[in-house]
Amino acid sequence: MKQYALIVAFITSLSFFCNAQNENEEPFPNVLKVNPISLAFGNINLNYQRALNNNSAIQIGANYWYKIFGTDVSGIGLRGGYQFFLTSRTKIAPEGFYIGPQISFNTLTEKSTDVSVTMFGIGVMLGYQWVWNSGIALDLGIGPIYQFASESESDTSFEGFLPNATIALGYNF
Repeated sequence: MKQYALIVAFITSLSFFCNAQNENEEPFPNVLKVNPISLAFGNINLNYQRALNNNSAIQIGANYWYKIFGTDVSGIGLRGGYQFFLTSRTKIAPEGFYIGPQISFNTLTEKSTDVSVTMFGIGVMLGYQWVWNSGIALDLGIGPIYQFASESESDTSFEGFLPNATIALGYNF
């Protein structure tokens, strides 16, 4: 909960240092986002998005795992994605309805047993991102991800489709 309060304070403080948009201005090309829901599951998740032109953007992200379902873990993850904005005639990227591929890599180690899990995923995301004149951004998305996972101790592995969702709050600058 302490991390959640720090992230909210960080996003709020950004609004004091960045210029707000006028109603007729296009969104700025950058968005820094966090997923507040992931904190409840033991994951600190940070994303940076950059609009490339009026209808596309790239996004990179990192996360730190510290707990999963009450189990203490230590882990990191990286992800990247491309977003093609289908509403580019009425909205300018990074705002509007989008579709795009994603790739992710995560590695986790359970602290008490030193058992580690490595995960690699390839998926697609459908979503919508709102950017308000205040600079606040909300990104909601869902899609499938094909996940490859292997565990070090018993050579157990998993391979298959899983659901993937995004709920992120951010600041457009």
